[in-house]
Amino acid sequence: MIIRKLPTLLMLSVTVLSLTGCSDRIGMAERAMADIRNQPAQPIEPPPKSELVEDFVYSANMLRSPFLPPSLVNVQSPTTSIDGVRPDITRTKEPLEQYQLSQLTFRGMLISPEGQQYALVQRPDGSVASVKVGDYLGLNDGRIVEVTSTQINLIEIVPDSRAGFIERPQSLVSPIN
Repeated sequence: MIIRKLPTLLMLSVTVLSLTGCSDRIGMAERAMADIRNQPAQPIEPPPKSELVEDFVYSANMLRSPFLPPSLVNVQSPTTSIDGVRPDITRTKEPLEQYQLSQLTFRGMLISPEGQQYALVQRPDGSVASVKVGDYLGLNDGRIVEVTSTQINLIEIVPDSRAGFIERPQSLVSPIN
């Protein structure tokens, strides 16, 4: 008879032991937290002293970028940055400076009896204007430097990546070649 009750007794004792272990864990955690709260506060270490760092002046900004191969340097910037290149904001804008170069079409060239070469440029509205070397066209202060029978060559002043300006060659090519 005792042998029959042994499995039941064993089961009962295991259940009682497991239940007492669960309730005691919460009490242990509460006592540990109370002990931590009652301890005196630890002193805080002062922050480390900051060191004064000397300014560094980069003196190689006008040299070729070491991150571009020499073959790409000329493609990236056809002309080098020139200190002091700025658009003339006091100059009166000419009529063809209100259009982008992509909106203008080179239609041909005329030579006056005095030998002056004029280029014929068509506006987006279809009207045609004549320009010569030294005149301006396009939105980027494009000054005409050469007129040929197939194109108008000009130099634009465009912003560069360093908050300055560079001169960039541009062409307005005849659609009929």
